[in-house]
Amino acid sequence: MERIKVMYDLMPHIVSVWFILNILGNTIKMSLKVNSKFIVWILLIFSILINFVFWGISFESFFIAFIAFSFSVSSYDLIRFFSKIRRK
Repeated sequence: MERIKVMYDLMPHIVSVWFILNILGNTIKMSLKVNSKFIVWILLIFSILINFVFWGISFESFFIAFIAFSFSVSSYDLIRFFSKIRRK
C-alpha cells in the first residue's frame, strides 16, 4: 500500500515534466531542422537535467525523468499515428 501512495505522490512531478517535454519537443520539431532520433536524446537529457535541478540527484529523480520522457515520446507517437489513420 505504501508503494501506491509513493507513486501517487510522484504523479504531479511526472505530469509537469511530461508537459514541458511535449512543448520542447514540438518546438524543436517545428523550428529547427533536427533529425527525429536526436530530438529523442535531447528530450531525455533535458528531462534528466530538469529533475536533477529541481528535485536533486537521486534514483527517484532519475525515475521521474525517465517515466516523463517515456510518456512524452509515446504520446507524440500516438498522436502522429492516429492523425495518419484519420487522414486515410
